[in-house]
Amino acid sequence: MDYFHYTYKHNHIDFSSHIYKVSTYHYNWHGETEILILLKGRIEMSCNSEVFTMEPLDTIIISPQVGHATLALEEDTTALVIHVGKNFFQQFDPNFSMYQFMVRSDETNRYNPFFTSVRYHVAMMMLLMVDGKSPANQLWLEHHYLGLASDVYSEIEAVKSIHSNTKPADMKEAAFDKMIAYIDENYQQKIELEDIAKIGGYNVNYTSQFFKRQLGVSFLEYVLRLRLREATVSLANSTDSVAHIAINCGFADIKAFNVAFKKHFHTTPSEYRKQAKELGRKTKLHDWKEIISTQEEDIMDLLQSCLPYQPEARETVELDEANQKLEDVKAQLEAIVSKLKS
Repeated sequence: MDYFHYTYKHNHIDFSSHIYKVSTYHYNWHGETEILILLKGRIEMSCNSEVFTMEPLDTIIISPQVGHATLALEEDTTALVIHVGKNFFQQFDPNFSMYQFMVRSDETNRYNPFFTSVRYHVAMMMLLMVDGKSPANQLWLEHHYLGLASDVYSEIEAVKSIHSNTKPADMKEAAFDKMIAYIDENYQQKIELEDIAKIGGYNVNYTSQFFKRQLGVSFLEYVLRLRLREATVSLANSTDSVAHIAINCGFADIKAFNVAFKKHFHTTPSEYRKQAKELGRKTKLHDWKEIISTQEEDIMDLLQSCLPYQPEARETVELDEANQKLEDVKAQLEAIVSKLKS
């Protein structure tokens, strides 16, 4: 079975892409420019200490080395992600690694020419990769990738800010990475904030404030979301008992698990498992993400729905407007001539 999970490297072009079911919580901090398009459902996005909700077809473009996290607000929430290779933009703009930016859509600009164009190019790229690597497909794939990249870069140019270091200067990259790595590897166990502060070499109060500022959630909430993330994956993909899953994911007991689960998802673990089984999405697990199968017809339909847009659409509209103005002027002149004759 094939899945929407691809990497592409050819000469100076380098990117990866996937379509996945958004989990309960996923935190990212990586060296690539990220383009995320929400295909289905709703998510809470935390980025640059800003928390907001994304609706279907909303798009966000995030600069490298900026922490961001997604939280699904509905069942079967699905997103498409493109990661642009670390050095791609820097080949054209040597200062690109110094830029910090976040470009996102909402109800006011979701269907403007820029975001419509982004969805068009990304959808075409995914469909071409599903179709296979023929020489013609590769040429068209690179055509759409370069179209996407040029549109994105132009938009970034208008909003970028320049920083010598995109991470806060008062906490070194290695220290924060160590703290995050420790939590990611040990969240099933009992973890105290004091333990994390020692790993980073900072005091407890500072570490707590930094977590809140950088991740948009507290240390305890971050740990809880990791535990709930693993729990939802286990509920959907295993036959283990709810009690067994609760203990394996780091909860003190099944009661604590049930309370936390219902608070976050407004349903019980058993009901969540039942809904996941009924939904029957074909997925595979990769880096805690449930990658969607290319056999899911509704996802293919969503990609196809982005295609009616053509890059020449703006020029066509402008030409129609100019022709209409010309017709108006012509009518006015005819009216003047007719009046003069009479």
